[in-house]
Amino acid sequence: MASTRPSDPAIPHGIAVPGSFTKEDEVNNLIGGAWMSKDGMPALVEDCKGLEWAFLADTTDAEVLEPCTLSEAKHHPDWALWEQAIEEELASLKAAGTWCMEEPPPGVNVIGSKWVFKAKKDASGWVVRYKARLVAQGFSHIDGIDYDDTFMPVTKLVSMCVILAIANRLDMKLEQFDVKVAYLNGELDDGEVLYMCHPPGYKPSNVGTCILHLKKVLYGLKQAGHRWYQILTHILLDLGFTQCSVDQAVFHKSDPCSSEQIVVAVYVNDCTVAVDSMALVNTFRTDLGKHIELMDLSQLHWMLGLEVKCDCEAGSIHLSQCTYLDSIIWHFSFDELKPLSTPFDTQV
Repeated sequence: MASTRPSDPAIPHGIAVPGSFTKEDEVNNLIGGAWMSKDGMPALVEDCKGLEWAFLADTTDAEVLEPCTLSEAKHHPDWALWEQAIEEELASLKAAGTWCMEEPPPGVNVIGSKWVFKAKKDASGWVVRYKARLVAQGFSHIDGIDYDDTFMPVTKLVSMCVILAIANRLDMKLEQFDVKVAYLNGELDDGEVLYMCHPPGYKPSNVGTCILHLKKVLYGLKQAGHRWYQILTHILLDLGFTQCSVDQAVFHKSDPCSSEQIVVAVYVNDCTVAVDSMALVNTFRTDLGKHIELMDLSQLHWMLGLEVKCDCEAGSIHLSQCTYLDSIIWHFSFDELKPLSTPFDTQV
């Protein structure tokens, strides 16, 4: 058994299951690291460094054990991966100029912060990426002083189904991409003066009584989604897109030279693209990448919790929620139940 994640720390010789090759080769190849020779047969070293980590990491992959606090994350077997995600988040915040250090004015409302951990999964339910978000505790905001508008449209599920049906009918290509640290692209107005505590567990030792004066929007702020939506809408309109009058999170554009169409559906930082040609989507990605940082551009396979399978030869698109159903079955311990062909007593 071995962890499938390429980012996992190296474990001596891995955790392999004996039996897939000859006895002589098995012993020669496995001795060392997590294995020892016992009576001519390979056996696991119970106190091998990394052995417990490997088995727990595999369990974490399957069950997605997401810590609720920083202290809990430090006691997880995959703390090294969560720590790496935290460092990446702090580096992104620093590069974006999200805050500056200042002495807080007397009587100012200081917002708290916390870490939120999320294990991002693929369509099969396996962890493909560890994410850590520094989130402002927006519940301490004061309406009318710290924020005003909070509304942010997202693509409706029915709109996504219509886009998929049109793409399938017109033989359009379906792509998807994420916007990296989307909310950090939004900027606070001059009248929005917000102060926040240092990230839990990561306060510099030489700052004294200085705290963080926010310059840009942060996850958890009441107005964060609204500011991000304003920025993205402004960018897409400048690129020549037209906003849908029925669903304000859907944008479309027609190339004047080739008459090729491109449709973009936005759900917070996840964007689904239906396009007539890859040349057009590559141009769109280049133009959009000049304003915001993109990542994970690939063929559409996961959308709003739905697994998407495109069969070009059959001309069909299949939607599935198998992963969601499996997680419910596992959560309520139904995975070990035995099915009955006749669930009710026929004599009643």
